[in-house]
This record gives sequence, structure tokens and C-alpha cells, in this order.
Amino acid sequence: MNRLLLTPLWIFLAVFMLSCGPGSSKTNGHASSVSPMEKGKVIPRVTCQRDYSVSYALYLPKAYSAALRFPLIIAFDPQGNGRLPVDKYKDLADKYGYILMGSNDSKNGLDMNTTGAIIDALFGEKTGKYSIDSTRIYVLGFSGGARIASMIGLFQGGVAGVIGCGAGFPSTTQQASFKPDYISFAGNADFNMNELINLDRKLDEENFTHASILFNGKHAWPPADIMENAFIWSEFCAMRKGFIRKNDSMINNFIHSQKSIIEKDKETKDAIAENNHLINLIRFTNGLSPVDDLKKSLNNIENSPLYKIQEKQSQQLIAKEMAEQQSLSENFFPKEISWWKRKLSNYDLRIKKGKDSTDVRMCQRLKSFLSLISYMNYNRVLSSNDTIAAKHAMDIYEIVDPENAASTKADKRK
Repeated sequence: MNRLLLTPLWIFLAVFMLSCGPGSSKTNGHASSVSPMEKGKVIPRVTCQRDYSVSYALYLPKAYSAALRFPLIIAFDPQGNGRLPVDKYKDLADKYGYILMGSNDSKNGLDMNTTGAIIDALFGEKTGKYSIDSTRIYVLGFSGGARIASMIGLFQGGVAGVIGCGAGFPSTTQQASFKPDYISFAGNADFNMNELINLDRKLDEENFTHASILFNGKHAWPPADIMENAFIWSEFCAMRKGFIRKNDSMINNFIHSQKSIIEKDKETKDAIAENNHLINLIRFTNGLSPVDDLKKSLNNIENSPLYKIQEKQSQQLIAKEMAEQQSLSENFFPKEISWWKRKLSNYDLRIKKGKDSTDVRMCQRLKSFLSLISYMNYNRVLSSNDTIAAKHAMDIYEIVDPENAASTKADKRK
């Protein structure tokens, strides 16, 4: 596969996990012994049997039974809030019959040994505690948690699929050892949206089984109605592999709903959205339902003058945004606060006027990006006791994202 750039930290962590992580204790797919945990209820903290210092939030679906095997999703939140994704998606777990686990310990900023030990403990829960189908274990993550989930899938193995939200793969100079099924999610106001669009194209070149969902939203866990696509995707992938029986009703309902969306794209003359929705419909249903007519429609769109114009504009916007992100990073410390106030005022004015929705979303993404690098720079220089640089970083942070800046300052006072 294509080789992307990876920091030494990620390389070390990947190697560490390969040596002691979940791949070292594979199961044969048989049901594990039943747990006394209450089903249909979110349990905020369950300790791991391999390491009592590691815990996770748990949801056993209402249909949970020791007589059956259930697919498992292990979720990684960038702030170690395991309950957040479990609470958010428990209704989907009931609808589709999944066990949910959310790590309470894995989060951004941990050293590689700690993160590796947490992952090892979490994956130790797949045997001897719950009735899990070991051929259908999935990892889910948001932001930094998405990179953790992707790394497990690419380098560790032992998972059927990866669900990445708001961030792509950790870059690597190493060749991936596995190609799990992969689906990504990005809001159109998420500063990592372009990264995931580019990753989607690279995965086409690498012959991954993959899909990419864009939705109206910012850098956050997707709403449950959007995340439902991940459950459907996982079900369809399992059907293709013969892990579960083909469900024609589910397939036909999905096709009908997507075709309705595509018709709306045609009405609004949004050729880019129509193209993206058709691609996903083909990816979801290929091997389960005929797709030849869909491919013909896709070819017609991609050869249409409207699509070519919109695609060219889209690529120009991506290039412009990436250049602006680079400028924000390079100017973070050299420019005075007055410069930053003018820069943010310009973004806010363009958002407020809202004459061009694509420009509005780009400004929203740039503000989110600046919020992130403000947070990262503030923590980095503060840890090295550079109080002048820390004040500069916090001043910018307070301009672009006052609520999170106040929260960060309050955390540092504790």
C-alpha cells in the first residue's frame, strides 16, 4: 500500500501492540461464557480482567443471550470518555444487536507504553467474559481515537472492520499488515474533512473495501442517524463474507433510501453530492445486489459538464484551504495578537454573511483547525515552562474558541 509519514511515537506503539496486543490472544469464534452484567443498560465502568486499573463503559443489547454470539464494537474517545459513544449509539446497538465497549482510559497525549497496555487489556475482554462472535470485532474512534482504531486494524489485526470519525490513518513508513473493512465519517465543517477525502481516494488505489460518509456537522462524534451507516456497512460486509445470512429486506430498504437522497441531489443540481452518494451505494451493495446500472449512472455523472465544473472548484477549494492551514501553523508564534484578531474577524464576517456556503464551511473548518493547534501549542510550550509562549498561545485560543480555552485553563489550575 502507499506509504504515509509516521512519527517515531506511532512506529513504537505499532511495534509494541504487535508484540503484546490483541493479536496475541486470538479466539476461534466460539461463544464465550456469559457475563452477569445487566443487559439493556449502560454500565459506566467495568474493569478489565487482565488489568484492573483499565476500565470501559459497556452496553449489552436488550437481545443479549448466552445462547447466541454478538458482534462487538470497541470505541476510543480522544478524551477517554468511554461512556460518550456508548450512550450515543446504544439504540443502534439494540437495533442491530451489537455489544458496545468504550475505553475510559485511552486518550490523546498518553505515552506509547500506556496506550499499548490499555489496548491489550481491552482486547483481553473478548474471551471468557461475554458471548462474542470473534469474527466480528470492530474498532471505532473519533479524532485521535480514530487513529488508534485505524492503527489496530492496519497493524494489529484481529478485527473485521474499522470505523473512523473525524480523522484518518496514522501515517506510516511501514506497510500495513492487514486490510480491514473501513468506513470513515467527516462533517463538512470538520478541519480533517479534506484529509478523509484524500484518504478515500488512496484506499481506492489500494483496493480496500471502504466507504466514506460526509455529513452536515463539525469535528465531533457523528449523530446517531449518521452513525447508523456504520452498522449497516458492517452488516453488509459480514453478509458478503458469509459471516451472517443475506438480509434482502435490509439491502432493499437501504437502496431505496439512498436512491431518494440521490434524486434530491439531482433536483438541487449538486453533482458532487450525487456522485458521492452513488459511489457509496455501489460500495455498500456490491456483491449483494446488481450494481451495473448504478455504475452506468456514475459514469454519466462523471462525464457531465456540471460535475467537471463542480469537481474543479472543489479541488481548488481544497488546495486553498490546505495552504491556509499551513499559513496558520507557520504564523502561530511569529504574528502578534492584533494580526490574529484581524484574521479571526475576517473568518467570522465571511461566516456571518453566508453568501457562499462552501466558503462558510471552509472558514468554520479553519477556525476549528486553529482551535486545535492553539490547544496543542499551549500544552506543548506550557510543559516546557515557556510562560511567554504559553500566554501567546492561550490568547489566540481565547479568541478562536473561548469556551474550550476557559475549560483548558480551568483544568490546568486543578
